[in-house]
Amino acid sequence: MGSPKEAIAPSFKKPDACLAHRTFLISTGLKQSTLQHSSVTLFRSHQGTTYLLMSSGKAYPLVSSDSERLDVKPLLPDREVVVAKHVTFREDVFPSLGNSTHVAEPLLIPLTEETVTTDEVGSVESAGVGDIPSVQPLEVSHSPDRQIDAARTPHLEVEESLMREPPSGPPKRIKVIGPRHPTLISCDLDCSNVLPYSRRPKVLISSCDDAPRTYQGAIKSPNSKKWMGSISKELGSMNRLDVWDVVDLDPKFKLVGTTWVFKVKKDHLGNIMEHKARLCAQGFTQSAGIDFGQTYSPTGRLNLLRSLIAFASSRRLQFHQVDIKSAFLNAPLAETVYLAIPQGLNIDRRKHCLRLKKAIYGLKQAPLAWYERLRTWLQSVGFSSCVLDACVFYRMGTNPVWLYIHVDDIAIFGKDVIGFKKELANEFEIKDLGQADLLLGIKITHSEDFVSLDQQHFTESLLDLYGMSNCKAVSTPLIPGVHLEVASQEDVEEFQALNVSYRSAIGCINYLSTATRPDLSYPVSALSQFLENPGIRHWKAFLHVLKYLKGTQDIGLTYPKDINATIVAYTDADWGNCSTTRRSVTGFLATMCGSLVLWKTRKQPTVSLSTYEAEYKALCDLTLELMWLKQWSQECSILTVDNPIPVHEDNQSCINAAKGDCNLNNKRMKHIDIQLHFIKEAISSSFIKLIYTLTSDMLANFLTKSVGRANLSRALNSLGVLRLGESGDVENTDLD
Repeated sequence: MGSPKEAIAPSFKKPDACLAHRTFLISTGLKQSTLQHSSVTLFRSHQGTTYLLMSSGKAYPLVSSDSERLDVKPLLPDREVVVAKHVTFREDVFPSLGNSTHVAEPLLIPLTEETVTTDEVGSVESAGVGDIPSVQPLEVSHSPDRQIDAARTPHLEVEESLMREPPSGPPKRIKVIGPRHPTLISCDLDCSNVLPYSRRPKVLISSCDDAPRTYQGAIKSPNSKKWMGSISKELGSMNRLDVWDVVDLDPKFKLVGTTWVFKVKKDHLGNIMEHKARLCAQGFTQSAGIDFGQTYSPTGRLNLLRSLIAFASSRRLQFHQVDIKSAFLNAPLAETVYLAIPQGLNIDRRKHCLRLKKAIYGLKQAPLAWYERLRTWLQSVGFSSCVLDACVFYRMGTNPVWLYIHVDDIAIFGKDVIGFKKELANEFEIKDLGQADLLLGIKITHSEDFVSLDQQHFTESLLDLYGMSNCKAVSTPLIPGVHLEVASQEDVEEFQALNVSYRSAIGCINYLSTATRPDLSYPVSALSQFLENPGIRHWKAFLHVLKYLKGTQDIGLTYPKDINATIVAYTDADWGNCSTTRRSVTGFLATMCGSLVLWKTRKQPTVSLSTYEAEYKALCDLTLELMWLKQWSQECSILTVDNPIPVHEDNQSCINAAKGDCNLNNKRMKHIDIQLHFIKEAISSSFIKLIYTLTSDMLANFLTKSVGRANLSRALNSLGVLRLGESGDVENTDLD
């Protein structure tokens, strides 16, 4: 939408009161009005249109002025706003404002010689002006993120669509990036209630512009053509897959609402791949037993994904990835669900509604319906569902294939996966992503000697999110030997003054710790003990973790090739680690094909009376995980040799109690006799084999406590957690 040049402004009658007075003709919808004001903010967009910014948060295109020369400068490259104060204030026109020095609400004077006053821009009582283009006022939203000096002015960013929209279009917005100017506050507001700092990190403010939140926002956005194209594509998929029937609306029907969800999909380098729109049901409006029943749908474990990658790398198998397009739309519904007519569908919602035949995103039962649809088809073409994890499927034979399912993303492992992808494409519409390079937010790199997993892109965005991109790196995730304690009331109040989400922050690094960064497992476990009532010291400990990530963001897991598929495990415990409850910490890990696939840090649920007891509980927890991992590996024909799993333990009392004949009436053992018998049975059945290891050689030590740089580097290097070069080379993890 450009400046309304078509409207030729009539000549102005110069006011008699003051020759220095300035009068502006502005456009306000269907009318044009003049404005006289004591202080007006004028700015000119890069397209050449001049706007008047009011304190009410509205801006109007300037048609003309009674002055041949105005103090209006073009919008500078840094988008600084130029404020002109060379206009006089007429108290006879603004009797209610007195001698206020604040920027007042705009006065609109109609083009007739009679003058009227008004409180709101949209309620001007004036005579008609003839055929004048309609230009809607521009809403201006201010962001009070931080306090600045009063001499500075906010930055303005005018959307390009503002210049392209027809004059009769709806109101547009000018985004003000930066703090509210002190003089623009025109209400009774206690300044003590205004936060002097950013409530949320700046990166969230910039990322919220990537995708609109509503259908109306999509059709008005600068990328409206792309969003409308994605909406048409989504509705076309629903029509092609026969998702619903249009039926007459009955008052007895319980309608489920809908909403559009928009997302800009990017690759691991941050490049935009597509603008995606998804029509979702408002599942929160569903009622149990009426329009949904069972809802649980299995989700694959990352331990198994890493195990499959380790196995595939050791055998030099292909590792590909496909995405099922509009997956849920392929799943038939068992329940009768009526859907309200969504936006974008040209059907009278007052007379009709939609009866769903297939599941759509947002329905409570949709994930389960899709899983059953996929499982049924996979079993029909010869695949078997793994008993220990329903998201892993395998098909043996001359060309064995293994699948890892995560909703509509499928990781495929095998010597030749092309044949299966053709079968899949004949049944569903798929997007063949070829060799896997980004799965579940994990970057996958294939080289001649190994496959590596890392989350460097996520780590970089996390540092940017919390303003730590330029921080000084440290060599350990937590200060060695320091144990976190319950925060005092003073610490809690100091942290609450920051107004940041501790729970969200820990959740971010928890994702790293469970996917590719075992070195963060203990820090996350320690910090998560205080989610309910964190203090400033806990927040500083979190920032210390970010400083560690700054220096180690290129660390990742490596899975070498041509390695035998064997399992080796390590277990350790830190007795009485918690100073408040005196509970111990369990830490264990397991490698397959020479690389790390499983690790865990866990606070023990009960107090242990000795180091031996704490170590024994940790050994019991590890054995349970190993049973699950070994049985899964044997079922999927990954492990073919049934040898005992070597388990490294650094406590000789624990080993002697497990191997030898012990007195169950001993006060050190009688209260853990069930765990004692469980381990003895695992040893006698040749399931595990205990091996004594020196504490200095215990690779699981860093999972139970904060260790020094040298010990941490040695353990990570031994486990294949290495620095990944841009060329695909790896280096030892030097934490200097």
